[in-house]
Amino acid sequence: MPDEKDDTVLQAGDAGYWDAYYARASGPGLPSQFATFVAGELDRHHRIVEFGCGNGRDAMFFAAQGHQVVGIDAAEPAIKRCHENAQSLGHDADFVAARIDDPELADKVPPADGATVVYARFFLHAITEQEERAFFRCARALTKPGDLMAVEFRTTRDRTGEKVTERHFRRFLEPVTFQLDAFEHGFRTTYSVEGFGFAKYKQDDAHVARCLLVRQG
Repeated sequence: MPDEKDDTVLQAGDAGYWDAYYARASGPGLPSQFATFVAGELDRHHRIVEFGCGNGRDAMFFAAQGHQVVGIDAAEPAIKRCHENAQSLGHDADFVAARIDDPELADKVPPADGATVVYARFFLHAITEQEERAFFRCARALTKPGDLMAVEFRTTRDRTGEKVTERHFRRFLEPVTFQLDAFEHGFRTTYSVEGFGFAKYKQDDAHVARCLLVRQG
């Protein structure tokens, strides 16, 4: 379960915080290390459905690579900014404003031209356990056997590390537990690594896990 938080720390589901955060966020900038890693693992163009796309930094990168991109975020200012950035950069990408627990979310995602990658970087530790189950259900609805899932999240070892964005809600995950939960929803882990140095931001060198998974029958 998430740690207890005092009044200065964001609670899960605080949409107003994220709306304000992304309303003042800068442009997409460079892609994350994880996005470049995932792109190197793909041998052809995919539909990449990114959960928690934020300002679109990774979505824009994947679109520039020629992938069919769908970005999802609950913060409407983030989605508005992504639309604007995609148009200014000339990228053909779709963006959807929706919560992960929206029961109709999968139906709001444009159909795939080919294989699908469910992509979630720094998203799973920002949602509750109940929302994580909704994520798995939606991921299964969006995929078919052989499709992929790529995730990166903060682990339990990151609990005491220094955080640049201290007010963000965080639920530190145990990688093995995540993989078991994913398996129960039909996703088998094919690659897993964890450590420091994968997602460094200023003085925040998060201990993260990276997992690639494949959808089973």
